[in-house]
Parts: sequence; structure tokens; C-alpha cells
Amino acid sequence: MQKTLTIKLCIIAGLCIIFAIGLTMFSSVIYERQSYADSVIAEIAEQHVYPQQVITPFIAIPTTITPECLLDAETQSVKCAAPYTKIDAIFAAQTQASQNLMVDTDTYKRSIYHATSYNSELQFKQRYSLPESSSNLSDSSNLSDLSELSKQDQQGITTVAVTADKNALRSSQAVSHWEQAKLIIPVSDLRGVATLPTVVINKQTIKATYPQNSMLKGLSYVEVALPDTVLTQLATQNLANSPTQTAASNSSKTSTVENKNQPIDMLIDLPLAGISSLNTVPTGQNFELTMLSNWDTPNFIGKALPNTKSFSADGFKANWQNQYLTVANNQYLSQCLSTANNQCQVISTAPFAAGSSYDEATIAVEAAAGSVDSINGSLNSFGVSFAEPNDVYLQTERTMKYALLLILVSFGTFFLFEIIKSSRIHPIQYLLVGCALLVFYVLLLPLAEQIAFWQAYAIAASACVGLIGWYSYYVLDSLKRAVIFTAILAGLYAAFYGILTTEDLNLLVGAVFCFVLLACVMIMTRKIDWYKAA
Repeated sequence: MQKTLTIKLCIIAGLCIIFAIGLTMFSSVIYERQSYADSVIAEIAEQHVYPQQVITPFIAIPTTITPECLLDAETQSVKCAAPYTKIDAIFAAQTQASQNLMVDTDTYKRSIYHATSYNSELQFKQRYSLPESSSNLSDSSNLSDLSELSKQDQQGITTVAVTADKNALRSSQAVSHWEQAKLIIPVSDLRGVATLPTVVINKQTIKATYPQNSMLKGLSYVEVALPDTVLTQLATQNLANSPTQTAASNSSKTSTVENKNQPIDMLIDLPLAGISSLNTVPTGQNFELTMLSNWDTPNFIGKALPNTKSFSADGFKANWQNQYLTVANNQYLSQCLSTANNQCQVISTAPFAAGSSYDEATIAVEAAAGSVDSINGSLNSFGVSFAEPNDVYLQTERTMKYALLLILVSFGTFFLFEIIKSSRIHPIQYLLVGCALLVFYVLLLPLAEQIAFWQAYAIAASACVGLIGWYSYYVLDSLKRAVIFTAILAGLYAAFYGILTTEDLNLLVGAVFCFVLLACVMIMTRKIDWYKAA
């Protein structure tokens, strides 16, 4: 008898090992299906729109730098560096951003797979404050229009820096091209901008346009031509702050430029579509973002979590305000844009995939050669991801973690019936019951891809419990024992589903469940004389 019991236990253990191997093989099927689903979503993004990253709008001003010419004392030759261009950036003193997002899973589909997409209304309320200052300038009383101002720009009146080198034959000069200044609205994937944004600048409505000649390589954006009054105001303030004047200006009559210091107010309405996530790069001095969405399970991502957030059945509301990130972004962008001839490029892409119009392979080659730098990784952003929590593949994978325990309990119950009730169960009957338990997972995954996971779980569990319960009636040769075994099996499936739904406490609940299960087995077998049973 002892030999028979040992053989039976060895057979049961061998069957458990075989089923464990089968579970491992089925796990590879889950990974394969998940990988295929991810590739479908990537294909959808390639054909439609990527996750979006938006940089807070700012003003960009092209500037030409003419370096100084020096006389070499030894060779008596004149050395002049070639002129180069850079971009001066002006960031808003105050920005209040709001994002209203409608998220759904029905817009982009491929067969049974879908990408979580959103349509949003982004709004930026910006104020550009100019410091109070005044200075004596040549003919500055004549700066009543932009044409006169541009003329003086070309004469080198603006931002002239005189070198202190006694061997300098020509001082370095910086000429700002105010007539080319633009409001830049960077968006990582412009395919998501179905309608060009409308901008209200000092109560004047202007439509954004695509750049004909991009002044910022690597950055995908739309631009807004600033009104002449705004350009004149910015340029006049720059002239007022100019530290030096040319000889021509010194010989002319002078007068005082009185800057009224009127702030420049802008209202930018940006309709935007994307998938999976939305990131915002804050810039300026004071930045605040409020986000509203109908999605009730957001995953907040980026360098900062919301300062405040609230959830309801209708969605969520979140608010960000982080001064450090905005100041750091100002520094990164200013340093990069001011690099000569766009040697440093801002690559605005969301973490999902490349959404920039600039060829990233080219950037990688140039970066390796040391001819260009990219600061995409240096920009600080925050936002939200709309990836579905507990997707069917993750939930199926988590369900399979309890599969071996389910098989052990089922085999253990059969074994206890053999010991306590003297039932005779053949190893083939163990094998068939184990196969029925494995079929549950084979049913669960394809059903969950078609319908809600809880519905798929209920259908697969009911089918397997019904089949095994019917079969156990003949195996155990007793309706009462079959009902007991079926109830135990149904309770296990219900308990495992309860553990799956407690996302934050699943480990604790699972540990408690295992303890209770072991305690029940010990209580039921406490009076068994195993020597006598053997």
C-alpha cells in the first residue's frame, strides 16, 4: 500500500510539472499576442498620428552676429571670423494653460486591436511683460513704424558690443531681424493639428501658418507673424536697453525713447489630436496647467506629478505648477537656440515614437560626428498617459500566476477523496481534469480580446467549472462529492478574480488567501493517520 501511495504522489507531481511547462509555453503566446497588438498600435501611429508633446509657445527672433576682426601682431594679418546666425528667444512672463481632452478607444482600430486616442482643445493665455527703461538714441523719435526701425537695425544701431582688444580692427555686432520675428507654437506631430490655431494678440486675431523656411531645424511647429505694433514695441525696448551706440548715432541729434511698457497679451487656441499620451513642456516665468478629461484611469507621467488632482465617474481634473522645471527649460532652450547656425537642435518628440519632421537618423549621424547637438532629453515635461490599465494581456498573465495553485488544489481535493472516502481515481482522470483547467486560459485570452475581461473570465470559468463538475460526478461516483468539488473549484475562480481586481492589495490578499487555503487543508486532514492510510 505504501508503494502504491508513493507512486500515486509521484504521478500527481509529474502531472503538475507537465502542466507547469504547458503554462510556460502558453505564456509565450500571451507575449506574442501583446507584441503583435503593440506593433498594430505603432502602425496606427505611423499612418495617423503619434503621441503628442507640446512646448509652450514663445517668440523667436533671428539675429546675425558679426564677429570682431583682429590684427595678428606677429604676422600683421587681419583675421575675421565669418558672420553667423542665432535665434533669440523671448518667453512669456506668465502662462495659464488649459487642456480639455476627450478620450476614446473607437477612433483608430485594426481588427480587434485599437489605439486609445484623444481630441483636445488646448489654450494658452500668455503675457509678455517688458521691463521699464529709457535711453538716448539717435533719431529714436522717428521710430514710429517698423520700416524705420528695420532700417536702423541694418545700420547696426541695435545691440552693438565693442571689444576691449586694442588690436581689434572691427567690433563685434549683433543685428536682430525684428521683421522676421515669429511666435513659435511647437507640436511634435503636426498631423494632429487638423485646423491651424487661431491667436489673439492684443485683441488682434491672427491665423497661424506653417513655416515656409524653418528657422528652427529639427523642431516641428507652426508660426504666427507678429503685428508691426508688437514688433516695434519689442525692438524699441531692445534699443532702449542697448549698452552702446555707433559713431553715426553719436553725431546725430538725440532724444529719449519713452517706453510705455504695455504688456503683450496673447490667447492661443490649439486643437490637437493624438494617441496614447500628451506631454507638455513648460516655459516662461510663471506657468500653470489645468487638464480636464473624460478618462477615469489616467497615468500621470513626466518629471512632475500634478499639484492637485481629483477623480469622478466623468473623468479627472489635474493641475500642474512647477517653477523649477520652467526655468530649467528656459535655460536649455535659450542656450540651444543661441548656438551658431543651428548647431544645437531642439527635437520635440513624445516618448512613444518619432514625430518630428526632421530626419532623426541624420541627426544621429551629425551628433556622432560632433556637428550637431540635441536637447530633446534635457527638456522637462509632464502630462498623462491614456494606456489602458490592466489590459487583457496583463490581466491574463496575472491570472496565470495562480494557475499552478489551482491545479494543485484540484488534484489535492481528488487525492483527499481517495484517502478519506476511499475513492479510486486513475492518473488519466487526473490528467483530463488538469487539461480542462488549462483550457480555461486557452478560452480566456481570445474571449478577452473580443469582449470585456470580466465577461470573458465569467464565460471561461463557467464553462470549465461546469465541464469538470459534470465529469467529477462520474469520477467520484457521488453527487454530493461532485457538488463539493464543483463548489470548491467555483470558489477558487471567484477568489482569484477578486485578487485580480484589487490592484494595490493583490499581493496581500493573495498571501492571506494562500494562508487560509493551507489552514483549511490542515484542518481537514488533522485526524488522518497517514501511516494507516498508507
